[in-house]
Amino acid sequence: MRVPLPETLTLSTTPARLERLATEPIEGAGPAGCAQRRRAVYWDTARLALWRRGIALAVERDGSEWFQRIEFVGQALARTLSRSDAAQALAGAEPDVSRLADPQARAAVRSAALTPIFRVEFERRVRELAPAQDSVIELRLDRGAILAGRRRERLCEIELEAKRGAAWRLYEAALALETLAATDLETRSRAERGYALVRGTGSGPVKADPAVVREAMTAIEAFREICLTCVAHMNANRAGMLAGTDPEYLHQMRVALRRFRSAFSVFSRLLPRQATRAPVEEIRSLARALGPARDWDVVMSTMLDPLARQLPGHRGLEALRARLQAERARTQAAARRAVRSRRYTRFVLGLLAWLGSEPWNSVLPLAEARALRQPVRAYAVRALARLHRRVRKRGRHLASLDAAALHRLRIAVKKLRYAAQFFAPLFTGGRDARMRAALEALQDALGGINDCATAEQYLRAARARRRAGPGTQAEALVRHWIEAAQREHRRRLKAAWKSFRNAKPYWED
Repeated sequence: MRVPLPETLTLSTTPARLERLATEPIEGAGPAGCAQRRRAVYWDTARLALWRRGIALAVERDGSEWFQRIEFVGQALARTLSRSDAAQALAGAEPDVSRLADPQARAAVRSAALTPIFRVEFERRVRELAPAQDSVIELRLDRGAILAGRRRERLCEIELEAKRGAAWRLYEAALALETLAATDLETRSRAERGYALVRGTGSGPVKADPAVVREAMTAIEAFREICLTCVAHMNANRAGMLAGTDPEYLHQMRVALRRFRSAFSVFSRLLPRQATRAPVEEIRSLARALGPARDWDVVMSTMLDPLARQLPGHRGLEALRARLQAERARTQAAARRAVRSRRYTRFVLGLLAWLGSEPWNSVLPLAEARALRQPVRAYAVRALARLHRRVRKRGRHLASLDAAALHRLRIAVKKLRYAAQFFAPLFTGGRDARMRAALEALQDALGGINDCATAEQYLRAARARRRAGPGTQAEALVRHWIEAAQREHRRRLKAAWKSFRNAKPYWED
């Protein structure tokens, strides 16, 4: 089965840059048509029953014609960056439930009393782009606003849709537009932005969808599907991370990057290094940019804040927390700059173009290219066995392992755990439950030990930047807290390792 790339993409920009894209010559593009006024009204129940199901229902007006469209939002996005039903023609301005193509949406709407919730009003100009002989991409240049009662948000977007040819050409074209007009990824759909206006808040941090690999896939199809899910996971949390309202958005972006790196590692036996070097380095670079901010979140939430709650009113501890909050704010600002940067946009667009163009096919010999098309289950069995052996090797003589050895063990456990998540749909019947529980306990214990080591390192670095002396009483309290936490994590690690050793490798027949 062929895993398709999303065939639509949305970029945001400024009014001046949108005008530039509408009027200036673009290689392979025809002239923009006249501006046409458009209006879309989103319908839901008073209690937003459709939104809670991950559904958005819009009725749009195009000239004298009306049509409706249903969008799947939030977790329903799963792998794709956007997804919607085909437009359905209407006789008037109200939705027609019987015309919805999706049976789940049809059943949900039938039982609900619908009312207009918000609207989108905009002007659209269209250009057609032919980046290659067999490729046609439609550029829809939209300018207007999303309106919900008295609340309003500007709309200034470029929608790209692959009308003919390979979908990856879409992302190649988007890279060219980004170079021309400094566009940005718009990771939220109009429905998500409209509902955020209605509710006064976003939809919350999004976790990864782990169940994307299917039995009928080849190994390379599974790799592409996992990577596409990582892109969706990362981008779904981008707006919330930039807003800075909840540290969980940053955490989920970090998880997406770790899953990315694990995917490249798990499938490294199939993919030539020269083909993967560039995307792997970009993933590592972004992970390094986000790492300190996430580390400070952990230091504050798991060590400084609990200690402060136990010792309320401790002046030295309050002063230390204030200084460390400044360090945390500095790293958060740096992380937001990295995620808001043009490099981030080019990284995502380039990665999607890379996945679509499949450059490994041009550098692999025929025999190795055949290995890409092996059944994913066969590859999964070998990959899980290899990673399992590595964890057992890294964990020998566990009680005597130093910090560096424990770090290597943590990385090996993390790769095996993510691989188990990737391939979980291939192994049904619950045989994997014991192993996956043991891996989760192992990663939690090893992660706790690593967090303690990171906290000590960051405290020393913060003191060095202040050129302070040996440390305050509050710092001594924090060190004692860290030492106690390390002892507890070590105790848990011993029990988790025993459970792991006793768990049968479920991938073995």
